[in-house]
Amino acid sequence: MLDTSLIRNFAIIAHVDHGKSTLADRMLETTGMVTAGGHEDQLLDRNPISRERGITIKLAPVRMEYKGHMLNLIDTPGHVDFSYEVDRTLASVEGVILLVDATQGIQAQTIANAYKSIEKNLTIIPVINKIDLPNADVDKTEQQLVDFLGIEKTDIFRISAKTGMNVPELLDAIVSMIPPPAPTDDAALPQALIFDSYYDSHRGVIAFVRMFQGTLKKGTKVQMTANKVTFIVNEVGKFTPDLIPMSELTMGQIGYIVTNLKDIHQVEVGDTIVDEKGIEKAVAGYKKVKPMVYASMFPTDTNDYLNLKKALEKLSLNDSSVQYTATYSKALGAGFRVGFLGLLHADVVRERLEREFDLNLVLTPPKAEYVQDEMGYLEPFVKILIITPHDYLGAVMQLCEHYRARFQTMDNKNQISILYEIPLAEMISDFFDNLKSVTSGYASLDWEFLRYERVTADKLAILLNEEEIEEFSEIVVQERAQEKASKLVKSLREVIPRQQFEVKIQGRYKGKIIATERITPFRKDVTAKLYGGDRTRKDKLLDKQKEGKKRMKMIGQVEIPKESFVKLFKKGNS
Repeated sequence: MLDTSLIRNFAIIAHVDHGKSTLADRMLETTGMVTAGGHEDQLLDRNPISRERGITIKLAPVRMEYKGHMLNLIDTPGHVDFSYEVDRTLASVEGVILLVDATQGIQAQTIANAYKSIEKNLTIIPVINKIDLPNADVDKTEQQLVDFLGIEKTDIFRISAKTGMNVPELLDAIVSMIPPPAPTDDAALPQALIFDSYYDSHRGVIAFVRMFQGTLKKGTKVQMTANKVTFIVNEVGKFTPDLIPMSELTMGQIGYIVTNLKDIHQVEVGDTIVDEKGIEKAVAGYKKVKPMVYASMFPTDTNDYLNLKKALEKLSLNDSSVQYTATYSKALGAGFRVGFLGLLHADVVRERLEREFDLNLVLTPPKAEYVQDEMGYLEPFVKILIITPHDYLGAVMQLCEHYRARFQTMDNKNQISILYEIPLAEMISDFFDNLKSVTSGYASLDWEFLRYERVTADKLAILLNEEEIEEFSEIVVQERAQEKASKLVKSLREVIPRQQFEVKIQGRYKGKIIATERITPFRKDVTAKLYGGDRTRKDKLLDKQKEGKKRMKMIGQVEIPKESFVKLFKKGNS
């Protein structure tokens, strides 16, 4: 059995675009796992969308050997949509590198993830990155870390992940400062926390695990504590970051397990794998991940419905958080109602479907999920953490008040941290876009689901030529109904092109029309081909044209090109 005193399990946590994956590259080079210049940048970000957007959207583990020690690194996503993955990653390690960009300072996800690390009693190594850039403000960033963590400036490491400056010293600190896994009885039954999984078409679901006790090897019969599914382990191994088979995984190690199970929803993030006898307890903190926003998705070519269905099936094999059900729209045909973790997750899924499966899709504006019972509606509320410079405090508080947010607490140091409770429906509208606007781009935001609260609400139905279009309709609280209806019908007027007939756009709330816009038709000159003749002939043709338009108002299908939906989606989630 491996000497656990030589194991160091750690994660890198940071805000989006602070250099996590670049630092992981330098560590892989410094430890000799890869050759400098002999690999792609952001090696652990294997999804092309991750590379192009410069954000980690999927965690990635890797094992390194350094000065006789085994270093297990998990590169975590920085975006709030994937915070549960980060939470389960933090439950799998003993320490974290808290990485802060010297050009941007501490931001919301940095603080949120640091709090999670503190709650789990993890060792935190504070690191300032990008110190080589001309606009780096190292002194200010240092002071932010001192104030936030209550540490000395001498405790902070200063690096350039891009050039590799001081990365060897950081690796030495990982070995000396992060504790090894706490030892357990060698004879203990296996207990392994699942912190990620994906589907392999040949080997079934592959689970990423942290071993807390015992040993797992090929042929071991195990079960999962949450859903009671049993299976026989088909293979175990380590990440280099490729999957390399080993004879066994032992206490303290991080590795993978080949399950042979064909349904990824049976292998949930946060579940615990134990011996089939089920004697061992689950690792604390498991919860079932629920989608927070919903949108309807339709192929622009109706013949692509089955292709979209197959694409969603394949994509959900590797992303168990995607949930979907079939739906039908009078305006858009057959499609799917899809649940996402957040707005970024929705946009990434759409792009993956279009790129990887050669589809052309329409995604309707995302909506929060209200719960209806016999007494009315329950609205989801979230807790938001906003980090902003002092100069913008008044504007931020005014903005939050407009979006029905309720002030909780404020921490006023060299920058301001504010906690609010806000309805999810408000946050996923244009709140973030306006927050960036009133703070000149300096504010950052993190959020987590809180609870459902009873509200006075009803369905705001959007009608096109008196026919309800379900994809644009949504549940709205009474105090927001007029404003929301006016905004939505005006937005639709802007994005729907003129037709050969008049298009009437209306918002109906509690049985009353509360907002109306119209798109005037193109007028075709039906008398142009007439030369001379009496006025009566022209009048008859014009009257016939009017009658035709009346019929088209009633039976005509309003043509809405894909670009219109894309514009409306961006209005809704910007």
